Amino acid sequence: MNDFAKAKILFALALVAVLFAIHAVVRDFSHAGISFFGVVVQFRYIYFMMLGLLGCVIYFYAVDFITDNPLGVAHRIGNLFYAITLLFPPVFAIVVLSIKVAEGVVWISSSPLAGEISKLAMALIACGAGLLIAKIASAALNLRDRQHTVDRLAFESKAHLQRAEELMEAGHYDLVALEGYRCVESVLQRALINDNVHVPTTRPNQLIPAASKAGIIPEELVGIFHELRIARNRAVHTSDQFSGKDASWFLATTRKMVSSVRAPRRAEENGQFVEVGARTAGSSAGSATVSESAKAQVADVASITEK
Repeated sequence: MNDFAKAKILFALALVAVLFAIHAVVRDFSHAGISFFGVVVQFRYIYFMMLGLLGCVIYFYAVDFITDNPLGVAHRIGNLFYAITLLFPPVFAIVVLSIKVAEGVVWISSSPLAGEISKLAMALIACGAGLLIAKIASAALNLRDRQHTVDRLAFESKAHLQRAEELMEAGHYDLVALEGYRCVESVLQRALINDNVHVPTTRPNQLIPAASKAGIIPEELVGIFHELRIARNRAVHTSDQFSGKDASWFLATTRKMVSSVRAPRRAEENGQFVEVGARTAGSSAGSATVSESAKAQVADVASITEK
């Protein structure tokens, strides 16, 4: 979970705390309210609706927190409830204003029907505009979440590769496979999220087919990605010795596979990584370049794998 999502949860919890703090005031005026088409809308109902909306926000964020699918359905629903919660007070204020305007219309025109029509029209416009703005705000929150997650995965991928190189120098060869494959996972997740490709899970055996289907990695290199996954599992979950030669192959192959992720990309400042971007007009040219060089990359990896 990125820092922006954590800030939203903290803000939602802070709003719940504020509502609990004003509970004594609401209790004193619990039966007060406004008359809307003959129905008295008590202020306590509005208070409880705010608590309910905030409860839904926290619940769906919590569901997203325990799942292994970043920015999944639960997170998007949470963002929608979050936007509705923030817009609920101003929409309610507009509804109250519509009632006052309707009373003014009745006083001016001496027509109760005109007042009721104006009241209904303003209330419907306020609710419709509130839902539309909430939808737009929810989409903006989803986009910002995606950007923060992409940035976090970029940082993590660099850190994993740097850690793998340090472990290689220290002689911890089995951990080289662990950190190296974490780098591959971070790069694939980042590319999928940046292309707005929905993946139900982030398990390694499903990330690679999803990335291949989305055109993020060349089909000719899918087998090598799976070889890295199998080598990582052998190094971590079995008692087989993972030698320095194995670790050297794993690290070199990891670098090549990371660099094979589909264009368009732009070089990072340190030159070690490339950033996978969204599809642009030049993406077809970049994909063609990758496809043309795929056989050469397979040959390079094959030369590395010969032990």
